[in-house]
Amino acid sequence: MYPLCEDKTFLALVKKFYQGSLNFSLQPDDIQQMTWTWQEKFLNHTFNNELIKKYPVNKKFSRLFLKKLINFIESSQEIHDDFYSQICNLMSSEIDQDDFYYRHYVIGNDFNNTIIIKETKNTVVNGTTGMKTWEAAFVLSDWALCNKEFFKSKTILELGSGVGFTGITVTKLCKPSLFLLSDCHNEVLNTICDNIRINFHQLNETEQADVIYFNGEESSLGVTMLDWNDIGDMPQNIVPDIIIGADIVYDPVILEPLCNVLDYFYNKNKELEVFIASVIRNEDTFAAFLKTLDSKSFQYEELQPAKSIYIDWDHSTKICLIKIKRK
Repeated sequence: MYPLCEDKTFLALVKKFYQGSLNFSLQPDDIQQMTWTWQEKFLNHTFNNELIKKYPVNKKFSRLFLKKLINFIESSQEIHDDFYSQICNLMSSEIDQDDFYYRHYVIGNDFNNTIIIKETKNTVVNGTTGMKTWEAAFVLSDWALCNKEFFKSKTILELGSGVGFTGITVTKLCKPSLFLLSDCHNEVLNTICDNIRINFHQLNETEQADVIYFNGEESSLGVTMLDWNDIGDMPQNIVPDIIIGADIVYDPVILEPLCNVLDYFYNKNKELEVFIASVIRNEDTFAAFLKTLDSKSFQYEELQPAKSIYIDWDHSTKICLIKIKRK
């Protein structure tokens, strides 16, 4: 178990390593702190960490990260021997051939509170974009963690769950009674199940009415196929209190089916609340989504999430978080 980290530079660098990001820079004052002892602590939290060994980050990335870090500090500090040993091991080992690797997302400043996600760096895998965590998922999850009581003991349905980051994070920290993750691609659903098993070790796994359930004492998760174009195949016993979605408004073709899904569940629960976070990549597509909502007798309210309270996300990205309800 690790204590809360108060060294902001150390915390930021470990987070970058966990998340597979080379986007970091160091100032002279930071480098002065990076003594042999500091470097050993960094190694213990990263390469020598048992969770990192069990669920490793990408090897090529790891080598590049270490080289960049050494380039920053070698002019001012003696480099820890294990830094070079790790680079040699990475250079001599086979570079990742598999599409998948692991990312570790620290919640807040607490290394003991980390979400581990099996995902891919590829935008499209086998015809789906759902095999990686997209930026809007971080924003939606961060906002949910700022509003934990709203989700507590509720039944939540997530549309287009991807690899499961939002569902796992909200379930672990907001304690809904049931969080149902959905997608229409079998490989995505299998990856969601893998990630639930990684992050929840004590859940009882069962299958009922085309839903795989992971049942716990406080909260349960469900994983199910949900094709927006075939609403009739949706499990009839699903009546959510809340629907959420992240980065699901990206293609004009899916806007009508998406709104039909919202309409279907509003007819089952008039008190339903819907929250959708979107990276605005195409203004016309997002405007078409809002127009489609209006045509289906929905209205929306734009929410303003606070900036990176529990989860790091890119504030330079244009992201919109909206609450949807009936007119």
